[in-house]
Amino acid sequence: MYDKKYDILLLGCTGYTGQMVLEYFLENYEKKIKSEEIKLLCGVRNIKKLDTFLYTIKEKNDVILKKINKKEIDINIYESILNCCKISKVVISTIGPYILYGYNIVKACVEGGCHYVDVCGEHNFILNIYKEFNNIAIEKKLKIIHSASFISAISDIGNFIMQEEFFRQYKKTCPVIKIRLCNEGNNLRTIGKTTIKSALLFKKYIKNNYHKYYLCDNKYDVQYKVSGNNYLKKPKEIHTNSFLDYEKEFGYCFDTSYSNIEEAYVLWSNYLLNYKYGKDLVINYKQYDTHLSTSMYIFKKVCGKIFNFFQSFFFMDYLINKYIDLFYKPKTMNELKKAYWKCIIVGEDNDNDEEKKKKSIYLYLSGKNEDPGYLLSAKIISESAISLLKENDLPKTFGVISVSVGKVHGSLARAGKVKNQTPKVPKLDKKKRLTGRAKKRQLYNRRFSDNGGRKKGPNSKA
Repeated sequence: MYDKKYDILLLGCTGYTGQMVLEYFLENYEKKIKSEEIKLLCGVRNIKKLDTFLYTIKEKNDVILKKINKKEIDINIYESILNCCKISKVVISTIGPYILYGYNIVKACVEGGCHYVDVCGEHNFILNIYKEFNNIAIEKKLKIIHSASFISAISDIGNFIMQEEFFRQYKKTCPVIKIRLCNEGNNLRTIGKTTIKSALLFKKYIKNNYHKYYLCDNKYDVQYKVSGNNYLKKPKEIHTNSFLDYEKEFGYCFDTSYSNIEEAYVLWSNYLLNYKYGKDLVINYKQYDTHLSTSMYIFKKVCGKIFNFFQSFFFMDYLINKYIDLFYKPKTMNELKKAYWKCIIVGEDNDNDEEKKKKSIYLYLSGKNEDPGYLLSAKIISESAISLLKENDLPKTFGVISVSVGKVHGSLARAGKVKNQTPKVPKLDKKKRLTGRAKKRQLYNRRFSDNGGRKKGPNSKA
């Protein structure tokens, strides 16, 4: 891999997410690209469209574009992709929906001998790739990393950090991980058209077969004997939440459309690590709103249920997919730079003993001048690719793997998200030690107190 011509092949750099990835590279690694310390190749279908975008970047940031290598690629032609993968060390793919366009790219990476990273949230695609290419990737010592984006990566890396800290503090793994994303600033965020189309396709193919343990290929299922030697698999029970979901620390909480996706990805990491964190690991992802009143919370819940009811009809998905380009326009990159986000990850013990103080650790993550869905995702996938270039510094974990298992989570530190973010352990309440006059007064009062603790001395209020 060391003798390859290019370091990073970026696919989809004229698309919505791909443009943000390319701009991130040019803003943060311009000197290394200029000196060819990092050789970047942009594979696109239309070079003129790429040139137009590069010109707007140059006008805005005055970056030097001479060292940006460009090559026409048709992702529908396997040989076209394979030729580029053979001359590249790492491939970044932002081309979705992945269930339609991702297979040939991953196959070409495995055959061409290069690492792969994407922002995919389509778990049916991830599971198919895992089943077909995991063993081959291990043999070739390649890392195929899915979901290096805000969705999944933050939860996955947060769980990794929390488990390490929990073991350091309490000498045991953390059985309960709660991920809480603040709803504040949600109006400044957006959803890309390709993301919506990917979600609709995912829903179409999966239907009602999806659950938290989907990526684990039913390895979480429990076998039980029915009669004779017949064994059936009974899926592990998935608990549902009550209508009013209020937490003292956060306020009213509610599920998001991708809560199960987040939880399933972290459980997949645990499965890949041979249940390192235990088979009963609980991952709970929710959004919270500290300023939401009870009446508004009920109103939002009712509206959500009505929307889900209408969305259950096939024609709704058909209309959204067909006319999305006409009635929906996602926010621009400049608009997304006004956004901000905050996420709190809580690690808790599941000990219900009321006499013991509950063990817990808090990890606070936040960002300004970026939305979590796209600008932050562009940072994460870019830095993940940079990490893969330094493969000698990474553990020898290969195959189709998650972000934390691939140990590219240093990418978040370089993106400024977990730098100096030490998990906080709640301090135990300790009695203040009295000294001087206060100590003498305490001793004096004790001499004049009865068995019931009522003070009878000159300083007593009774």
